[in-house]
Amino acid sequence: MADEEADARLARQAATDATARDAIARRLGARVRRLCRALIPHADDSDDAAQLALLDIVQSAPGFRGESSLEAWADRIAVRTAIRVARQRRLASVRTQGDIAPDDLAAPGPSPKAADGIPRSIAAYLDELPEARRTVLVLHHVMGCSVPEIAEVTGVSMNTVKDRLLAAREQVRRMVRRDLATCRRGP
Repeated sequence: MADEEADARLARQAATDATARDAIARRLGARVRRLCRALIPHADDSDDAAQLALLDIVQSAPGFRGESSLEAWADRIAVRTAIRVARQRRLASVRTQGDIAPDDLAAPGPSPKAADGIPRSIAAYLDELPEARRTVLVLHHVMGCSVPEIAEVTGVSMNTVKDRLLAAREQVRRMVRRDLATCRRGP
């Protein structure tokens, strides 16, 4: 309770005190960057989303009511921002995709494997998931969010979240089985 009161006091101070705003940004910066990177596979886009999320967090801090931890509150803002940025980038790429030849696209580089026995890294499998499935899977398994929390953050029903989680897990299982059956190794 004392921590939440201290967080609320710090957030209120952010309205007029640059030191408080700086303290909030330093405290939450790495967490927001990790969360955005987990949700958005491309580094440039995830960095942009993290910066936008931190700006939103700092600007919204005076409105923080202290009903949860500052980190949980910031996570919700970061997730919403990351989803918005990913959606905007996807729409922008659809508009310009006709101008790009498939041979001009860079192949993704190799990434470290998360576990032995899995042909590719977890990140490589996540990159192949549709955005909606990737988001709920990361929020649930990486961030530890409950189904109701994910529904609130993403703006969809709890049943939709459950369906996306099940579909994402099954899709990853199929990809791993396919790679194991074909002895595929790669990024």
